[in-house]
Amino acid sequence: MIDVLFEQQVVQNPGLGAETIWYAVSEAYEVRNRAGGMPLLLAFVVLPLAFHKRSANALASKAKPGALYKAVASDREITLGLQERMQALSDRTLQSLSIGFSTGLLLLDSGEEPELIPGRKTPPVDHVTEEVKILLAAAKRVGQSIGELPKAQLTTHLNIRF
Repeated sequence: MIDVLFEQQVVQNPGLGAETIWYAVSEAYEVRNRAGGMPLLLAFVVLPLAFHKRSANALASKAKPGALYKAVASDREITLGLQERMQALSDRTLQSLSIGFSTGLLLLDSGEEPELIPGRKTPPVDHVTEEVKILLAAAKRVGQSIGELPKAQLTTHLNIRF
């Protein structure tokens, strides 16, 4: 019997998740002029936005700065169900973080508030499929927004809680 979620499991795998989180972390790190990374808790926002087609398309098509504001203004419904998607993808996010740490793609700066920083400067893989390029572009926009906005403002704007 074929698993009905087979396609989702193949596309939304933890390896691709680790790379997606790396794109967001790398962008947040650059926005903060390499002086700070992405708060560890906010990594749980990346996959639910990037692996969600409507959200990814809205985010990927927006330019910096303020890409998240622009995306939500153009499609107010992308925040609907985000809390539930975060909870549903929490295991996948943890698996992705584990792969990111074990491969050196991500590093943890365990200061007052644990932050993720990129473990490498360049993307690990060059992708050719348009869908993956869109989700990675969306991840960059999420990271850029995390770098620009305080955590409280971001969680209020996205209507999420931890």
